[in-house]
Amino acid sequence: MTLADERALLARAQTSAAGFGELFDAYYDRIYAYAYRRVGSRDLAEDIAASVFEDALRGIRRLRWQGKPIAAWLYRIAGRRVADFYRTRHQHAPLDEFAPSGSDGSDAALERADAYAAVRRGLRKLSARDREILWLVYFDELDGATIATMLGCTANSVYARTHRALKKLEKILCAD
Repeated sequence: MTLADERALLARAQTSAAGFGELFDAYYDRIYAYAYRRVGSRDLAEDIAASVFEDALRGIRRLRWQGKPIAAWLYRIAGRRVADFYRTRHQHAPLDEFAPSGSDGSDAALERADAYAAVRRGLRKLSARDREILWLVYFDELDGATIATMLGCTANSVYARTHRALKKLEKILCAD
């Protein structure tokens, strides 16, 4: 979606229920997936996604267009809801489960499963900050501008942080 499309969507979402429904339809799956990867439970992820859109509905009229993706605003809300969840539970965030679903038992499938397990172990050893940037870039597949808006930095900073986090992960994987 282009920024012009997003601006028009924001205008519709601010003025009508149908417009907010369009915004919901455009972003719900991405916000749900973001929450699910962080809490590891479908029910909890659904609850978090619902609370994100409740918050968005309450605040949509106050939101002013700043030439930035609407997704960044929604992800910031989602990040706060996930943090609230862990703050009340006093737990550590689970690692993203990104292993392939189903295995045919072949040697290639077993090697892939081993590789995924090694990457998961490596990600656990990274700092929360490094894990977060890799999640946003590779698992949530957000563009640099959206991530920069979410994190309050520049797109170049996102690129540099991603590069450093990947280098750290590579070092960890080579050491194992």
